[in-house]
Amino acid sequence: MVAVKKKFPTLPDGTIDIPAWLDYLGVASPFDNIDLIRQTILFAEKTSKGLTTFYGQPCIEQSVELAEITIDLKLDQEAVAAAILVPTVLHTKLSIETIREEINEPVAKLISGVQQMDVLNTLLPQIKKSRDEIQIDRLRKTYLAMISDIRVAVIKLALQLSMMRGIKSINLNERKLLGQETLDIYAPLANRLGIGQIKWELEDLAFHYTDSATYKTIAKFLSERRVDREQRIHTFIQDVKNALAAHGIKANIAGRAKHIFSIYLKMQKKHLDYKNIYDASAIRILVPTIEDCYNALGIVHHQWDHISEEFDDYITNPKPNGYSSIHTAVIGPDGKHFEIQIRTFEMHAKAEQGIAAHWAYKENRSDHQEYESKITFLRQLLSFHKQVAEKNTTETKSLEAVFNDRVYVFTPAGDIVDLPRGATPIDLAYHIHSGLGHRCRGAKINDHIVPLTYALKTGDRIEIITIKNGTPSRDWLNKELGYIKTPRARAKVSQWFKQQDINQYIEHAKTTLEREFARVNITQPDLQKVAHQFNFKNTEALLISLGHGSIRPSQIIHAILKHDDKKAEILPYKNIYPDTESKSPSHIFQIAGVDDLLTRIAKCCKPIPGDNIIGFITQGRGISIHRHDCKNLSKLSAGHHEKTIAVNWDGGKLGAYYVDLQITAEGREALLREITSLLANEKIDLIMLNSTINKKTNILFIKLTVQIHHNDELNKLLHLLKKLPNVTLVKRTTES
Repeated sequence: MVAVKKKFPTLPDGTIDIPAWLDYLGVASPFDNIDLIRQTILFAEKTSKGLTTFYGQPCIEQSVELAEITIDLKLDQEAVAAAILVPTVLHTKLSIETIREEINEPVAKLISGVQQMDVLNTLLPQIKKSRDEIQIDRLRKTYLAMISDIRVAVIKLALQLSMMRGIKSINLNERKLLGQETLDIYAPLANRLGIGQIKWELEDLAFHYTDSATYKTIAKFLSERRVDREQRIHTFIQDVKNALAAHGIKANIAGRAKHIFSIYLKMQKKHLDYKNIYDASAIRILVPTIEDCYNALGIVHHQWDHISEEFDDYITNPKPNGYSSIHTAVIGPDGKHFEIQIRTFEMHAKAEQGIAAHWAYKENRSDHQEYESKITFLRQLLSFHKQVAEKNTTETKSLEAVFNDRVYVFTPAGDIVDLPRGATPIDLAYHIHSGLGHRCRGAKINDHIVPLTYALKTGDRIEIITIKNGTPSRDWLNKELGYIKTPRARAKVSQWFKQQDINQYIEHAKTTLEREFARVNITQPDLQKVAHQFNFKNTEALLISLGHGSIRPSQIIHAILKHDDKKAEILPYKNIYPDTESKSPSHIFQIAGVDDLLTRIAKCCKPIPGDNIIGFITQGRGISIHRHDCKNLSKLSAGHHEKTIAVNWDGGKLGAYYVDLQITAEGREALLREITSLLANEKIDLIMLNSTINKKTNILFIKLTVQIHHNDELNKLLHLLKKLPNVTLVKRTTES
């Protein structure tokens, strides 16, 4: 049933008797003295004299009610004093500065925090109208992110509870809106913070106004059977006590009140009629140890038939928020169903203090683990008592630290956007839409123009100023200037400039190729064929890649010459890396006792720096440089050992050399693209690539030629290629 607020001592004229209330509080409160509360309530009485809330309750009466709620929640005197002053601040022009002078700085700071949260209230109608669950969830996070002191959230929840208790006389539609706001925002916030006594009351009050017919139906059903139910629970509790005592288990057992909204949620979840909700009659068993929990469970299940689908063991498998208990349901006397919770005293204490908030479980919502850790930290701060009154700068800094990663800002439409801390208006613009980012030229924060490098703050209401045909600035990509924080925005700007540069790339590539083709006497090359050799879809993609430097003109020329026998007679570049058929300058080798000899890299084994090499003296063609393990060299030198000569690489005068590789792999579409990407990442030029596939076995054979500077570079490349998925063999090949 809906909770009824306490009756305060009143004077003959019906107004609250503040002195009598203070006398009662002096005895009943947990504080050693109530000097700050006395000072604050007398100040509030004077400044709010004759004022009422929007639903007709005297402000001073709401102040007293808020004081009692916050005391019940075990907050300190500063928080209670701040709660007392909230109604006065809401309904007068009382300034924070006045509160600071008349009361003290800590109370003024708490009230400022409550006001900061109230800024969001103007956006709630839009949130409710859209019913966008993602936006609602972000709004809840925004509330938490704005709180620099957890007591602010508790005061705000107390204010919402006080308001919900008193709105029965206002317009029906307004009651429904406030009820929905409570279900969407405040009850889940209380749940998240583990304040169960506020959560349940807020939910029942809100449900009463949002779905009055269903609420009354369930309430009537419970009311009509209340006496019978209470007697039935009392009898069942006694039976359980006797059963446990017979086995030496000491337990506290009590009936557990079931809230109307909770019954409604279970009806929805399990698709049951309210008459079939098992835990409308429920008990809770508290025992000293975990072993006692399972012993008690065994006794209960032995004594009564249990309903298997209602059994949950949250001790062995705690809920994500740490909640631990055993849940079961049994068929008691006369066939009546009883829900039973079994837990230790320690588990129960944690559950009551908020460690076992049911947020994610009840709402079927998963949150990021990092965010959950922040909420766990907030729950721990709820154990304030008197220690909260003591200034603890370490705790304050810790609280600030756990919220230092994200900011939550509002668009003019009321949508909430969460961004990394340090994000700018440009980041927000690109987060919303690329076009908005491109056209962004300024921003307004809370109706004030700010620079584009402004670091957004949680709670900012931001409007992006645009021009019709705007384009991004290259300055935005300069990290030192601070225009962009997020990788998303940076990628969008880079992509725009890359797109704009495509035409320039193509023109530059065409000019380069025309010059180089003329130099090596190539006419009418088939660039489409070349594009396919490099795994590009078309000629344009080939030219773009050439234009921004992903491939080089030498690679394209070599690919053309490789497949044109007539043109292969023409010596390609005179100034590029040495071709395997061309002469090699002797100064890249150290040849024992001889200088200025004509040398050439042997085509058969294609040695590269780092390979063990040997020279073979030819007739009229100088010294041919082979690898020591070259099979062709073995044949040439058979019977002609006098023609071999010791040769070493000159480590300081090395160039780049062609190497042939063979790859065997299981056929896969993306493999060729991954190979070319790997080569590009390693800055290794691909000269030629050819692939064939055995359709029966789906085995892919790839031959490629690359330019390598040293054996170490080759070994690294071989290692990386072997790590590619589906690759079974990678080896360096030689011609026989």
